[in-house]
Amino acid sequence: MFEKLQRYGINIRPGSRGDVKTKCPKCSDSRKHKQDPCLSVNVEEGVWNCHNCGWSGTVKVKKEYTKPVEEHKVLSQPVIDWFAGRGITNQTLLRYKVTESVQYMGDGESRCINFNYYLNGELVNIKYRDSQKRFKLVSGAMLSLYGIDVSSDNSDTELIITEGEIDTLSFYEAGIKTAVSVPNGASKGNQKLEWLEEMLPFLEGRKIYLATDTDEAGIGLRNELARRLGKSNCWIVNMPEKDANDTLLKHGKERLVECYNNAEPFPVDGIDVVSESDIIGLWEQGYPEGFDTGWDNMDEHFVWHPGMVTLITGIPGHGKTTWLKNLLVRLADRHGWSYLLYSAEEANATFAMTDLISIRTGKSFFNAPNTVRISKEEVASGTPFLNEHFKYYKLSEDGTIEAIMKKAEEMVRRYGIRGLVIDNMSTVERQIAGSGDNRHNQIGNMMRDLRAFAREQGIHIWLVAHPKKLTKVKQAVYEVPTGYDVGDSSHYYNAPDVGITVYRNRETKQTEIHFWKIRFRFSGQEAIDYFTYDISNSRYIPTQPINDGKDKTKFIHQPVDYNKFIQAGTV
Repeated sequence: MFEKLQRYGINIRPGSRGDVKTKCPKCSDSRKHKQDPCLSVNVEEGVWNCHNCGWSGTVKVKKEYTKPVEEHKVLSQPVIDWFAGRGITNQTLLRYKVTESVQYMGDGESRCINFNYYLNGELVNIKYRDSQKRFKLVSGAMLSLYGIDVSSDNSDTELIITEGEIDTLSFYEAGIKTAVSVPNGASKGNQKLEWLEEMLPFLEGRKIYLATDTDEAGIGLRNELARRLGKSNCWIVNMPEKDANDTLLKHGKERLVECYNNAEPFPVDGIDVVSESDIIGLWEQGYPEGFDTGWDNMDEHFVWHPGMVTLITGIPGHGKTTWLKNLLVRLADRHGWSYLLYSAEEANATFAMTDLISIRTGKSFFNAPNTVRISKEEVASGTPFLNEHFKYYKLSEDGTIEAIMKKAEEMVRRYGIRGLVIDNMSTVERQIAGSGDNRHNQIGNMMRDLRAFAREQGIHIWLVAHPKKLTKVKQAVYEVPTGYDVGDSSHYYNAPDVGITVYRNRETKQTEIHFWKIRFRFSGQEAIDYFTYDISNSRYIPTQPINDGKDKTKFIHQPVDYNKFIQAGTV
């Protein structure tokens, strides 16, 4: 990427990552302050913008994909008859160029239906389906939207997104010719939308109808698509059956057209419309499951959800940032979460990554006595995962909370991030003018904006903040601070959905994670979790609490049971 940027006259220091600033080749030499780094460049993406002259652009890096072999074999009568049983005529199959072939499907060869994916007239992928309803795509081929060429031939203003190829054919059968299908269906939890970045140019500026299945996975896909494409651009197609094909079969073409014509706008902020399907879904499925961490002690009483704000506070030096990085790595590993991080606590993104590598592998990054050091091969193999899931955002000294949210919104759309970290809040508080009531009100507005942003974008926001008021118990020992001890405003306690203090107990040498506020009962309950810290790999390891002298029935350093949620465990 550095060589490609140099072709445009943009010089970046080798080894740079993320967002950096440099001189602009278009205007810097003619400016009074010639050394002013007015050009912002994202090194990974090859995107730049000059804040002085407005020059912007991007390095076009074309990805290389496997090209599938096109087969023109005519459909056999049994396959035509099978589709007819699903309400799909041969004319529709011909329009979408559906073919068949024999493929290896895991335990031997099977005769398969070929759903051919065309993009701008070129075959870019094939999904194979056999009689046992097993599927596979061409390995290494481009992930696209099924039927995008047919849809574009009929409209450039709207698009219907379905969960399966047969649902797309069903809409066409009903006379609605703008339907497409996602390439890899829906799943519970993290949705597989790797195709979205390539397909964004075909989706921008269109009215999007979401006609996914009505089960839990389908609703999850629908909600994630709306989050990534913008809720205000999306409409929900409600159907009486599980999907479009079942609706076509059981109720006919007219009913499917009626469902399309009666599509409802996706609920947006400020207007809370509760549909019958949402209520029934909650009744059937119960509380949202949430996302666990694999830390048994915490998972017993708390799970994480998108759409919330967590404030993490603690005495400086007690491990707030490192404990949070442990949490983020676990959510990334277990559930595929990715993040935008603005951290003034890191020397730079490269050093931050070394800590993440150590946490993920359980090995020391640097040479140290009595430690196991990670190998160069492990560093090389683990870095792509971290680059994919951790995006560090370097702000200038005049950075604002608005700038952070704007960048986060861009990252939601482009990468589908699930989390935003601001560490620490004093870096954005600098932009809040005034004192007393005026400052208190501005902090309240900022916290409300962040909470609304988290809900709108479907991300979890972690705010790290130092306490300003500490109550001393004895020499070098302080009471556990809460949100009321942070900053110049009680809004740091009132506004977050979750409040946590990271507290290093000097008596027991344990780190205590105090959950002192949980707004929603489906997330969990207040409790204290106990960890030991391994300095060699920056890992926090769950453990039992030990007596620090408060329990007079136990000897100091004897195990105690402070609450029913504490369990012994290891990473």
